[in-house]
Amino acid sequence: MKEAKFSVTEVPFAFRRIRSADYRLHKSERNSNGLVLLLSGELTMTIDGAQRTAHAGNLLLPRKGDTYTLRAISPSGVDFIVISYQAEPLDVLFDLLPDRIFQTDHVSRYRNAFESAIRIQDSRGICHESLMCALVQEILCNIIRENYPAMLSNERNPVEYAKQYIEEFYSSDLSADHIASVVGISPSYLRALFKKGEGESPIHYLNRIRIERAKEMISSNMFTLEEIARSCGFQNVYYFNRVFKSFTGITPGKY
Repeated sequence: MKEAKFSVTEVPFAFRRIRSADYRLHKSERNSNGLVLLLSGELTMTIDGAQRTAHAGNLLLPRKGDTYTLRAISPSGVDFIVISYQAEPLDVLFDLLPDRIFQTDHVSRYRNAFESAIRIQDSRGICHESLMCALVQEILCNIIRENYPAMLSNERNPVEYAKQYIEEFYSSDLSADHIASVVGISPSYLRALFKKGEGESPIHYLNRIRIERAKEMISSNMFTLEEIARSCGFQNVYYFNRVFKSFTGITPGKY
């Protein structure tokens, strides 16, 4: 597997579009790379004579130079978020992402990230261009990691494997059972190994990662507590407050 060394250098725009059932777009020699998250509906993507169908929750990655046609095929139309970006070197990126349509088990994670891109762009705050590039880089790396599980080598010990999975998907709805199933051992055995090796349970480690990310978001002064809670994988602000205080001794608001 080629090392994933590439850099997102520019993110010209990010926006959300809702289109009716007759939506059709033909794009000739696209001048930038694209990231599209299909929120609802279905559409076809035709490129080089081949037609693929994308469903709600799928990610589309049209490339710079592509000529393609998108067409809605659902009666209710389509709802999607699109991000335009430039990256280099492209051969490395597209060796790692050879397809144009990807499925994901972490739709909410990507939706949060795509919506964050729109908020950062609209804010035009300090360093917003750098933040946009970093966010798109993170999105692309998460797609690579999710679609190339070999990068999470099964040769690692179960605790290290679980830790990296948690660090990559902390914003998703993770449970101890789910983490254990990804690692391939029983939940009780994973808890025992975690306790022995890390001195804490997998869920405690998960919450610690979430709280560290929450601290970064709070410090940026760019997000509400509701947005931070959701982006860090907490189901509601009340639970977020409780976990945050258990780790820091103070509430997120005071922090």
